[in-house]
Amino acid sequence: MSKEPAIKMGTRNGAIVCGIIGALIAVLLLAIGFWKTLFIALFAGIGALIGGIGNKKEAVREVVNRRFPSKDQPIRNEQIHEAAEKVLSKEEEKPAEEQEE
Repeated sequence: MSKEPAIKMGTRNGAIVCGIIGALIAVLLLAIGFWKTLFIALFAGIGALIGGIGNKKEAVREVVNRRFPSKDQPIRNEQIHEAAEKVLSKEEEKPAEEQEE
């Protein structure tokens, strides 16, 4: 038994669902305005992302560990290059400011 999605883009069901979503967005825009509609869409998207994550605890742990690596974990080459680029760009800005004076 294959698990095909009930709603597939490019099919009649996909067109109907997208049409209903478009009509709902249009009604929201007319009824409550652009910014409130954008606010609702933003939080609906965040909710869909959170709802789509199976193991939320592991996902949060992965994001935190990627952003704040432990002290015994080696530094990646990308981190070294990013830090060096920041230092070099600051050094290049200083002489340009001194020449203007």
